[in-house]
Amino acid sequence: MPVPGAGPAVAEPDASGPAEEGPQAADDVPVPTRIVGSRPCSVAAVLRYVADADINLVVADTPADRGPVPPLAAEVSRALIHRLDCPVFVVEQQGDPDAIQRILVPTDFSDRALQAFRYAVVLARLYEASIDVLHVVDSLPYVALTPMDRLSLGVVTLSECRARNRVHAFLEGEEPADAQVRSHILHGNAADQISRFADGADADLMVLATHGADERTTDPFGSVGTRVLGRVTCPFVLLPETEPSVLGPPGGAA
Repeated sequence: MPVPGAGPAVAEPDASGPAEEGPQAADDVPVPTRIVGSRPCSVAAVLRYVADADINLVVADTPADRGPVPPLAAEVSRALIHRLDCPVFVVEQQGDPDAIQRILVPTDFSDRALQAFRYAVVLARLYEASIDVLHVVDSLPYVALTPMDRLSLGVVTLSECRARNRVHAFLEGEEPADAQVRSHILHGNAADQISRFADGADADLMVLATHGADERTTDPFGSVGTRVLGRVTCPFVLLPETEPSVLGPPGGAA
């Protein structure tokens, strides 16, 4: 169900008359729609319809008059995304759906992150895209090292070796044969590095699961997720903690 970010428009039952005929689908099958006008209660109307109609995926766009903006920068989008219990796919207003070639999946190796990767695999097959799996290692406090210390540590740090082993274990048995998967290890603040990678690697789509392994916050997106969604402007699929799977059982997606 498409929901424009500038003012939600959503399929909703309406006693005023029959459903309006919406845009033609790819196979020329008409898509019936109901329109809820832009008004203070429009978010509530969307949420009510999602619950009543058992919707399992909401597609929203960004405001048409503001250019590329982070999804949480728009008040209506933020209010809607915060309160949805099902997956949400936020797209660009002028974006080309067929242009998705690189899908970014940040991971902390949690079960939620694994579910996000499995969703990404299904999407990669749909778009014939590749997947970038990104893990960020927290930077250690600066410690002055002697030349001998640096020599003994080598080029690759112990933390990076552990991270690479965990990435390998994370992907073991999950990598699809029909989609390319690249893994990346970065150091620093997780939200900073994910945001920079999304921009620098020209990610076309990001798949992000809420509430990772070490969250200690009441924020529905988790502390890292909130900061990332407040910065990136690329399309994304957000998987809430309680969402049903619109793409089939997660175990069958890989």
